[in-house]
Amino acid sequence: MSTQSVTVPPPTVHDQGLEQAVLSVQNLKKYFPIKTGVLSRVTGHVKAVDDVTFEILPGETFGLVGESGCGKSTTGRTILRLGTATGGSVHYNGEDVYAASFQRLRLLRKEMQIVFQDPYSALNPRMTVGAAIREILRVHGLATGAEARDRAEDVLIRCGLEGYHADRYPHEFSGGQRQRVVIARALALDPKFIVADEPISALDVSIQSQIINLLEDLQDSFALTYLFISHDLSVVRHVADRVGVMYLGKLVEVGEKNEFYREPLHPYSQSLLSAIPVSDPTIKKKRIILKGDVPSPANPPAGCPFHTRCPHVMDVCRTVTPALKPTESGRRVACHLVHPQD
Repeated sequence: MSTQSVTVPPPTVHDQGLEQAVLSVQNLKKYFPIKTGVLSRVTGHVKAVDDVTFEILPGETFGLVGESGCGKSTTGRTILRLGTATGGSVHYNGEDVYAASFQRLRLLRKEMQIVFQDPYSALNPRMTVGAAIREILRVHGLATGAEARDRAEDVLIRCGLEGYHADRYPHEFSGGQRQRVVIARALALDPKFIVADEPISALDVSIQSQIINLLEDLQDSFALTYLFISHDLSVVRHVADRVGVMYLGKLVEVGEKNEFYREPLHPYSQSLLSAIPVSDPTIKKKRIILKGDVPSPANPPAGCPFHTRCPHVMDVCRTVTPALKPTESGRRVACHLVHPQD
């Protein structure tokens, strides 16, 4: 399997907007080789991300949801070129990220940052948090010396910490404070696009809302665009403008948030939303229990990847892979129930 990116047509924007997309992902693929035997020969591939296409407009938060192992985090890392795509393309403000030279990629990294899931492993325990931020500023040629120290303290303050926290080590902070430091480090380069990869899943529930509010405040203050990756649909409902649902490396539904939560169209989306707890005990909600386990991405089923667990499976689902096509409302769904074959 080649590890070179594939040239595809220029990026498009979704039907809901006329602006140039900040991020346009077209037919993105990321396969990991399976090696066996003494000679470590490649005998197969794990299809972590398989033909994913979506766009994000300026100032928008795109929520990417799905079960653990569906390829959400791999999608985010591949978009930022933290690894090599197997196929497809990623355009940032119209520029092909995978065609960029090393020097150009360094410049793009100033505008495209990531907030990792685990704040405990994202920070160097041997460096003060101020030193970690100053190092980033130095590497990118933005500031050194007293100027770098002032900028580090300023960005920490903007993220809800104090200036003197710059002299402390990561182990001296709580989990929520560490995540604030991670966000501050990403913000130090004045990015325009941030991948937030499960930014609250490692935190206590009492702290999660604080981090969500911080991300929203920063988005308003710095005109940020987010790819918000999460398995928690309740959180995504609060922060996202549009939602994309992944299953077994593929997008199965993409749509505007309110429409998606009001009436999910894909059977997998319906099952995910049925699991969200309802605060009102008088409301009876039907829980959709899926049978079986998620198939292995190393050996995905033929046809629709969800057909082995779908309660509405038809014969065509077992042989024909449904395309992610728009409905009359503009929502895109990959399902033969929604788009019957002619």
